[in-house]
Order: sequence, then C-alpha cells, then structure tokens
Amino acid sequence: MSQEKIVIWWDDDEGIEGWHVDLLRSNGLAGYDPVLTSGCSGFPVSVEQFGPLEEDLLIQALKGAFPDADISLKF
Repeated sequence: MSQEKIVIWWDDDEGIEGWHVDLLRSNGLAGYDPVLTSGCSGFPVSVEQFGPLEEDLLIQALKGAFPDADISLKF
C-alpha cells in the first residue's frame, strides 16, 4: 500500500471552476491525513492549466511529481 494518496476532482462551486487536488499521507493508523492541496503556493503541479476534459493529462503530471502515490478521481 502506498504511503501517499492523491484525490482529484473538478469543482465549480463558489464560482471557481477548475481541478482541485489533495495530497494525503498515511498516518500509520490505517488512515490518511491531508498534507498539501493544489491551492497551496508550493504545490508542484499547476492544475489550473488543465481543462475539464484533460484529467488524463493532469494525472500524468501528478504521476511525474508524485510517482509513488495512488491517484483517484472523485466525481
């Protein structure tokens, strides 16, 4: 099991349309804690450059930045 998980979703709530990404890290207690989000200034992937139908390109970029993380798409 991977130590990191990434959850991505397209969101258009609150007038801000675009991809959102959460990086979660194993807490050692069979759970995961949030570590970093795409809204943080230090996030290594510019998710705003990907359109609503470009999730495959976003996933490739995230795999490049976080090669060992499990990535899931939330609907």
